[in-house]
Amino acid sequence: MARTAADLRPIREPVPLPEPGSDVGFALRNLMQTFRQRVETALREQRLDLTFAHAMVLKHLAKEPGLSGAQLARRTIVTAQSMNGLLHGLESTGMVVRERHPENRRTDCWFMTRAGYRQMQRVGDSVEGILTRMLASLSKADATRLTELLEECATALQSDAEGGVKALNGSSRTARS
Repeated sequence: MARTAADLRPIREPVPLPEPGSDVGFALRNLMQTFRQRVETALREQRLDLTFAHAMVLKHLAKEPGLSGAQLARRTIVTAQSMNGLLHGLESTGMVVRERHPENRRTDCWFMTRAGYRQMQRVGDSVEGILTRMLASLSKADATRLTELLEECATALQSDAEGGVKALNGSSRTARS
């Protein structure tokens, strides 16, 4: 496609976006960024030598002991290289340990230690306070419904990624691998 001089001029006014719910993605990003900043601040105030990403790794290992580094990277939305650094940092402080995968010699399984569990509990107390403040203006029923709606959205996207993408007009097309 050939570009003209008009194509390269900057657009200086907001452009209306036609898709429904176009602000949902921005709202979710803003919420996650603000939440992460509040957690990081709380961790610093408690003098915990952890980041939000470290806390997420510990939380995932508490729920699913024995995950690989690649699985942890996908669950915490970081690169494999970043996860490698996070895990080695947690390992050097005794919060996680690794063991060889029983079936794959090239993969390690990661487990939280008791020291890591204690740190995760301290982080959890801070996070609970932040969540309470975040949800203070919602009724208990609304907070529960919000969680349900967000889980439904995540499930819809996960099933799209696993089994194909359903178009808005009702037809379906398979996702490319």
